[in-house]
Amino acid sequence: MEALAAGMPAAFHLWVLAAGLVVGSFLNVVIARVPKGQSIVTPGSRCPRCGTPIAWYDNIPVVSWLLLRAKCRKCGAPISIRYPLVELLTAVLAVAIVRQLGPTWTAVGMFAFAAALVALAYIDVDTWLLPHQITWPLLAVGLLSPLWNPQLSFASSGIGAGVGFGLFAAIALLGEKVLKRETMGWGDVWLLAGIGAWLGWECLLPVVMLSALQGAVVGIVLILAGRDPAARQPPPSMPPAPPSPPQTPPLEVPPPQPEMLAPEPPAPAPADMEWVPPRHAVPYGPFLALAALEYLLAGRRVGDAWDLLVRRLVP
Repeated sequence: MEALAAGMPAAFHLWVLAAGLVVGSFLNVVIARVPKGQSIVTPGSRCPRCGTPIAWYDNIPVVSWLLLRAKCRKCGAPISIRYPLVELLTAVLAVAIVRQLGPTWTAVGMFAFAAALVALAYIDVDTWLLPHQITWPLLAVGLLSPLWNPQLSFASSGIGAGVGFGLFAAIALLGEKVLKRETMGWGDVWLLAGIGAWLGWECLLPVVMLSALQGAVVGIVLILAGRDPAARQPPPSMPPAPPSPPQTPPLEVPPPQPEMLAPEPPAPAPADMEWVPPRHAVPYGPFLALAALEYLLAGRRVGDAWDLLVRRLVP
């Protein structure tokens, strides 16, 4: 397969790169709209500040961002560098997967899997959520992936999904029922089940260990740098209320009868309040996605490195 990929012409690589850029542009829409419950189809792309629709020539991946100097043509609002970065990352993944698997249906399916991981990672960074609109279809399609991936059996896919879900669900329930705090988000539970369905049960231990190790390293670095990734900006302070005009004495009104009183609305339950991440916490979804991509592109080498590490640590 690697020899087949190496023999592909440069024009084909450029076509794959361009297709990856287009998919990356679409992922930017998914990342921005899915957490808000908005349609990813309509309306078309528009400036979030002035609402002006973005013309096709201003929506060319990476190129338009450079030509516009990262500003909206209409109102001059800055355009985040994240947009071209997502496009470039998706394009690089497309080329890497095709070189790994060749021009096959397996490569097409794995690229769709990788694109979903990119979207979930960025959404989790922004919102601390892994939306079911993506994780559930990811799991369902993953269970069918042996149809176009002959290297994966239905048994391995099913066991990977079941064990992945059970492992993280046990951690989540332990935190909820015993420790009385959240130790694992349910979005992470569904994501690991999806990863197990796509890559098989053999990926679970390397993916979990890699994600935990890399997440811990990033968390320590952020703490040493004095940054708290879980911190949220305090709500803007409200201006003082203007003085009220003098009131005239109220008229004497007989008190209402008890049956005329409207029932008071119930106080919001603590579960309905906005969840605040613990201090110095980092979202785990991006590290699960990163570890899954590492296993996808270097699975055998990742497994060999893990075995070597275990042999050195365990006498």
